[in-house]
Parts: sequence; structure tokens; C-alpha cells
Amino acid sequence: MSHTKHSRTALVGSVVACFLLSGCFGSGGDQEPTATHTRTHQPRATSSTPTDVPTSDATSSATPGGPSTALVRFSPKSGGKHLDECQRLEPGDDPAEFLYYPVVLTPTTTVALDSVATEHTQGVLDAGTWVAPVAATPETGTFKGWPPKYVAHDPNLQWSARTAANGATLEAGTSYNVFFRLQVDPTPGDSEVTGIRLDYHETSASSSLGLSVTWVAHTTFSMSC
Repeated sequence: MSHTKHSRTALVGSVVACFLLSGCFGSGGDQEPTATHTRTHQPRATSSTPTDVPTSDATSSATPGGPSTALVRFSPKSGGKHLDECQRLEPGDDPAEFLYYPVVLTPTTTVALDSVATEHTQGVLDAGTWVAPVAATPETGTFKGWPPKYVAHDPNLQWSARTAANGATLEAGTSYNVFFRLQVDPTPGDSEVTGIRLDYHETSASSSLGLSVTWVAHTTFSMSC
């Protein structure tokens, strides 16, 4: 198991920016995956303690005539230098499976998610995507192995309150984790996730104007981490 986790709990040695978020979210339709691979225990030394900082809009776009700024904010900020990490692959991973929850998102107005996906290179598959409300102590991270029993028992992540991301409604001012089940094939060599793309629309708008926003980060999956 390789687990990189970011929490508000004080840890010696490193501090990474994040801000205090809270919210509530009703459970909806669920996509419940099944366990297919055995986890191995490989703790990573890197962990950090976010502090309160403003979130930021990421790269956004809209159809002609639409809003020019994203209606969803992110923590940690898009494209930060601290968002480069490497997750180790091992011989026999076929594929390697990860629970990837690298960012907390907060809509400034109520939106409906049309699609949520990672932007990635060859060898990475989005095998499941969910959202869940964050608790009083927000966390982000990456966890190797499936099913994610450690995460399922973490009250800050509210795994049991998750719902399928595509089609979910996110309430204004409420903060959410976005969870990905990633399957990474080790045979193409190093693979990379370069960010998360959200396609969404504002529910209160008179027309369903399609918007998109990309949160930028770089996670490499490699046997040479």
C-alpha cells in the first residue's frame, strides 16, 4: 500500500496549503466497485498539513457569450509546485489500482456535473468517479490498492456519503472531495495524470450553458519512483 495523505493534523516537517472547508451532501446513485487486487504495504514518507489559504479558479472555458471565470474553486490551488508527485508501480501490477482524491472543490453557485475525468497519458484508466462532501477536516491524497478500506474508515472523507460524479448536483458553498478509481497499466512505461477536467452547467441559469474547468496537477506512475 502506498498512501500519500494531506490532512489538517499537525505533522513534523512539511506544510502544504489548503483551506478549511465544510458542507453537507445527500447520497445518491452509487457505483460500487469490487475488489480485484491485493494491496501491498509501502508507506510513503511524504505527508503534509494544509493551512488556511484561498482557493483559486483553474483554467476555464465556456461556450461563446458565457461566463469567463470558473464557478468552481479548488484547494489546493491549480498548478502549484507542490502538486508534482510519483506513485510507485511494482512488478506484477496488472493493473495497479489507486484511489485518487487530490483536490477539494467548492462551487460558488449550484452546478450540475456533466462529466468528471482525469487528463492522462497512455496506461491510465478512470474506472470509477464519485463526489462526497468534506467534513470539518478536509483531506486529499492518493492511496494504492483496492478496495480502499483505510479511506472507507476515515470520517473526514465521508466515503459512505459518496455518489456518482457524473450527473451529481453540487450545492453552492458546499465543499466536496472528488474520488477516482484509477487503473494503471505498468507495461507502457511511465504514465501520468496531468489534472482533472470538470464539464458542468449552472442549474439556476435560464439555459444549460456548458462550462468546463481544468485543475492542473502532475502525478507520475512509475517503477522508478
